[in-house]
Amino acid sequence: MRVYADTSWWLAYKCRRDRHHLKAVSIFDRMDEPEFIWTPWHRVEVFNLLRQAERAHLVNSGDARRMIRLLEQEVRLGYWPHVEFEWRDAVRTACELSASHGLNMLIRGMDLFHVAIAIETSVDGFLSFDADQKALADQAGLTVL
Repeated sequence: MRVYADTSWWLAYKCRRDRHHLKAVSIFDRMDEPEFIWTPWHRVEVFNLLRQAERAHLVNSGDARRMIRLLEQEVRLGYWPHVEFEWRDAVRTACELSASHGLNMLIRGMDLFHVAIAIETSVDGFLSFDADQKALADQAGLTVL
């Protein structure tokens, strides 16, 4: 199964102190041959979130750099397949999602972009610990895990 996991899942999976850590690991372990894709957007969002977690003392000093280095190595080794997408198409899809759902539900801009990229990369499932983002993914026709 090809999966788009948003930033909240990546932090939970990589950070043992995150309140969703055990659930993130359990989800991964229960899946049969999961393929969690890694996009250029993940690189921006996840790496920034790890740095912000260290800044807020949610992880120990130096842990963000170590986790980023490990993730980069895992991507190079193919554990997390790197998938490109057309940025213009993702922006257009995000705009369409906003037009279709923006008056009916709470949607943050980055949530639009995560869901749009999931659509543009043709994933089989969408994974997040963010209730609003999961609701948007569901409304957009994605299979929410």
